[in-house]
Amino acid sequence: MKEKGSTFVTEDDVKNLPYFRALVKETLRIEPVIPLLIPRACIQDTKIAGYDIPAGTTVNVNAWAVSRDEKEWGPNPDEFRPERFLEKEVDFKGTDYEFIPFGSGRRMCPGMRLGAAMLEVPYANLLLSFNFKLPNGMKPDDINMDVMTGLAMHKSQHLKLVPEKVNKY
Repeated sequence: MKEKGSTFVTEDDVKNLPYFRALVKETLRIEPVIPLLIPRACIQDTKIAGYDIPAGTTVNVNAWAVSRDEKEWGPNPDEFRPERFLEKEVDFKGTDYEFIPFGSGRRMCPGMRLGAAMLEVPYANLLLSFNFKLPNGMKPDDINMDVMTGLAMHKSQHLKLVPEKVNKY
């Protein structure tokens, strides 16, 4: 594992950082980039959770709601708790349907591996190279966590952090 001030983190390094990977997964779970997955059409009559779905029906999967299901995530699914990914093996490859930030099945996001790497490696390098502080005496409880929804989700107010360089290079 790299020390603060080391040069950089690689993809191989990230594989050995289970808590960091859990943190990234928890972020994707609690704040999915796209709240509703791409609509699908049923090709045959089917039954899901006791509901009859006729062939030709357009089905929308609410990834935001799935990621907040108390049956899967426990009594406080809105609580940010990365440890839940250390307690049980859940991955975003589309086979664990309680966690589908990249969709699932044959039509899941083809950029899933690249997307995950583009989150993990750069963020790990930022954390390795900088200490971050909130500006002007702001406290964590002062952060506005309101979300604006649409095709993609984003915070209603940008988070501003003050970086302090740790890396000497």
